[in-house]
This record gives sequence, C-alpha cells and structure tokens, in this order.
Amino acid sequence: MRLRLLAFASAADALGAREQELEVAPGTTAGALAEELARRHPALAPLLPVLAVAVGGALAPRHRVLAEGDEVALLPPVSGG
Repeated sequence: MRLRLLAFASAADALGAREQELEVAPGTTAGALAEELARRHPALAPLLPVLAVAVGGALAPRHRVLAEGDEVALLPPVSGG
C-alpha cells in the first residue's frame, strides 16, 4: 500500500528529504515504519526514542496500523528557547 511520508527538521535531514511516497506491506504499524526507515537511514536511528509519529495530522501511538493513502509525519522534538 502507498503512504505519503512527511519529515520535519532533523528527521528530514536524516532521511535526505522532507516528503516522499512509500510502498509498505498491509498491516504495517507506525512504529514498524519508523524502525524500517531507521534501518534504511541510520542517521534517523538516534531520533527513534524521541520521535513522534502523526497519522492524518494527529499524533498516533506506535501500534497504530497504517492504511492505504495515509499521510504519516515524523516529528522530532522541538528545541530552542
């Protein structure tokens, strides 16, 4: 199934793109997607413990099963003052 992936700030830097289309297996969860992306892009791995995942504009738990056409966003923590 196809997904639209959006990545912000350091997550976009780690992936080398802010937006991309992905093909994933049916039943893929938000957490499994993040882990697979970290395997493909090792620079993303250090962000996994603090990375938030949003699906369709709302924060999603890692066990959320993704659906065809979902828009998934990777949101690193905000820093600064």
